Amino acid sequence: MANKGRSEPGLFGSVNHYDEHGKKVGHSDPGLFGGYTHYDTDGKKIGHSDPGLFGGYHHYDTNGNKTGHSDPGLFGGYHHHDANGKSTGSSDPGMFGTYHHSDNQGCYVATCVYGSYDCPQVWTLRRFRDNTLAATVPGRALIRTYYAISPTIVKWFGKTKWFKTLWQGILDSMVQRLNRSGVEDTPYNDKDRR
Repeated sequence: MANKGRSEPGLFGSVNHYDEHGKKVGHSDPGLFGGYTHYDTDGKKIGHSDPGLFGGYHHYDTNGNKTGHSDPGLFGGYHHHDANGKSTGSSDPGMFGTYHHSDNQGCYVATCVYGSYDCPQVWTLRRFRDNTLAATVPGRALIRTYYAISPTIVKWFGKTKWFKTLWQGILDSMVQRLNRSGVEDTPYNDKDRR
């Protein structure tokens, strides 16, 4: 996961945003009904975020077009998605109200184990997620749980050999069963999971 910067609390509920080099790139002021209005470093309005159900946020540009959403994670962070529902990264809480932002590369167990989001094993698993799990209520609940827990687990243990070895065996077995049952391992584009 690559560092994408951080956000720190400011005065009167505002939030200051910094890039990965510590340079301030903007700020967000609290809105009237719990959301935020976002500004660049020159004070120009660049969008807003409105609260969603269950603690998330919906993000919009200055014209009111939806640009994405953020869902709360298991341990107080957020998982970010673009307007098509594709994961764009996560924000993990730090000390004193700060958040550290990361891109999504290598954030999940299968990507961590196989080293790429685009490889035959992960294409198989993504097809199974979109075409089988997402078709049922319990499957969708499993997907939500996985995406709430997986980034944090990988952040804590993803660089350890025992973690990759453990999950490699489990995932290899699952991928082989899925391939035998007809799930392809060819290049794949995720379906919109909104």
